[in-house]
Amino acid sequence: MYYEARRKALDNDRHYHLSAILRRKGRVIAVGENNNKTHPRFKRKYPDGTVAAHMHAEMNVLRFAKPGDNIEVMRFRNNGTIGMAKPCTYCMKYLREAQIRKVRYTDHEGNWQEFKL
Repeated sequence: MYYEARRKALDNDRHYHLSAILRRKGRVIAVGENNNKTHPRFKRKYPDGTVAAHMHAEMNVLRFAKPGDNIEVMRFRNNGTIGMAKPCTYCMKYLREAQIRKVRYTDHEGNWQEFKL
């Protein structure tokens, strides 16, 4: 599963290569990546008045989430190493709304960190 997450992240044509895996009771439900697709559920307005709705990796898989699910988030650098993938403020809002139970993410050294919501 991590191979598919890595492939999707590196093929996303974006500056940052992140992927997320949604798990329910240990089973993989969805794998998503940062992309330029939009979704009305994830629309946000910036201080300058512009609006964006592109999906971060977490938002991508949250479309399939149910309360109590878990998410793993990874960042892949172009040189093949793993980097920091802690969810941003916007993603944290949506993770809480979706009642995600646990979030695991890679840190700057490529190690797994986690927190419960």
